[in-house]
Amino acid sequence: MKKIILLSVILLSKAVFAQIPVWMNTFETPSDLQGWTFYDTNGNGNGWMQGQNIYHNGTSLAYGTAGVLRHSINLVPTGNATGFATENDWIVSPEIDLTNVGGTITLAGYIGRQRSSHASVSRDLYIFVSTSQKPVPGLADFQQLATDAQSAGGATYRFSASSNLPSDLTQFAESLVNISAFAGKKIYIGLWSNRISSGGAPNSQNINIDEMAIYASVLSTKEVKTGKALSKIIENPVSSSLQIKLDAALKENNTTVSVYNMGGQQILKTKYSKNINVAEFSAGTYIVEVSDRIVSERMKFIKK
Repeated sequence: MKKIILLSVILLSKAVFAQIPVWMNTFETPSDLQGWTFYDTNGNGNGWMQGQNIYHNGTSLAYGTAGVLRHSINLVPTGNATGFATENDWIVSPEIDLTNVGGTITLAGYIGRQRSSHASVSRDLYIFVSTSQKPVPGLADFQQLATDAQSAGGATYRFSASSNLPSDLTQFAESLVNISAFAGKKIYIGLWSNRISSGGAPNSQNINIDEMAIYASVLSTKEVKTGKALSKIIENPVSSSLQIKLDAALKENNTTVSVYNMGGQQILKTKYSKNINVAEFSAGTYIVEVSDRIVSERMKFIKK
């Protein structure tokens, strides 16, 4: 468990604390990028990838122990690559379904720098909204979004950290982006790595993204009566048995329990019981959803 992520669970900023997690990715393993699309447009083998975080240890670049999404050259942590100054690489998320969420929607990113000389770390985000005419975007759609953003003076949405960057280069800073404009939509998120220097350092390539998550203050009224989960996890972190005290609004006999990993994959679905066996789960963070088809609530728990 990465230190900053554990801290974010316990000390999550007020803007997110009262919200419900609706999508997450910790980038812990290569499988966490299943469904993501990569574009290495200049074909030099550099680009976005999942792997260990990279940081300068005072002498040279080194690998850390955190699984991250990063943009880096194909020879790191040692060596150089030609063409790095003219990178033009994209990574695009799978579809993120926000059709059942509303209120305040926050995209959280936990980002880190690779060198202490990087006084700020930023990354522009380009968000494509699916339509019936074009439900799935292509690279050209994101390139057009980037062109439009440059004409308007910069991307509207951006992960950015400066004053809150930890001195320990193996740690990560939280950046919150309000994406409430996309409530009720299906979206894709694109990140672009290039050397355009407008707006300070929004396009710095040397970036580690430790986690991305989306939180919402309200689920669809068709599915949930309140934006705050009234069900409770009795003991958290969880050892071997997940114990849930249900919200009185949920009908115990009709309630199902679903557990999702941080990549959004459902790994368990079962009828509600007071003790649910999770002994075989790997250590990490999970989302549990309880639903009787009328009321649904989601909570986060840690399996130790």
